[in-house]
Amino acid sequence: MISEKDWKKIGENPLFDGVDLRRAREILVEAGGRSESFADGDVILSPHSDEKAAGILLSGSAVVTTPDPSKNTLLRYLGVGEPFGIANLFCDAPYISLIRAHGSARVFLMPERAIKRLLEEDHAFLYQYLGFLSGRIRYLNRKIGYLTAGSAERRLALYLASLGKETVRLSESISALSDLLDVGRASLYRAFDKLTDDGFIAKDGRTIHLLDIDGMLAAYQ
Repeated sequence: MISEKDWKKIGENPLFDGVDLRRAREILVEAGGRSESFADGDVILSPHSDEKAAGILLSGSAVVTTPDPSKNTLLRYLGVGEPFGIANLFCDAPYISLIRAHGSARVFLMPERAIKRLLEEDHAFLYQYLGFLSGRIRYLNRKIGYLTAGSAERRLALYLASLGKETVRLSESISALSDLLDVGRASLYRAFDKLTDDGFIAKDGRTIHLLDIDGMLAAYQ
């Protein structure tokens, strides 16, 4: 059962900006949209999922990794309100990543048929969907940039700049961030020290203040 509080969260998601929420709610219910709860480590979506679906995180958090059981490389964290699974709909390939609950989490799952009906019936949803996909392409291009950037300092600088904020709180541990940037932990610590010594960042635990983003990018282009 989906609570009114959850429906409010769903309606506030950017995917539904400008959408006829009453009709969208009817479509989602008719097409099997539902809320599900997951315990820490439970699989939300994987290449072995039987159902093609996208989702929105209603509470808690989730982690996206590569599906290889021998090396689950961190791709990103998901926070409350973030959609996932959108880019994998309407294709024959299995879901490309593994999404697990990071602590307890609740998600709203939208089957592919629900998304298809929304795209067909509501132009506002169509444009928001296309905007989301464009954003994912930009994110992946930025990620390719910092994964192929060369030195640990340059990878870290490009990664921090890509977050788009002057103050960020890292969701990742140092180990997870080193996996994400594909650099060793020692190299990552040295990169933080270097960016700090150069006056580009100030670090307070997991909170990072970006003091001169333009200067940092110019120094590490």
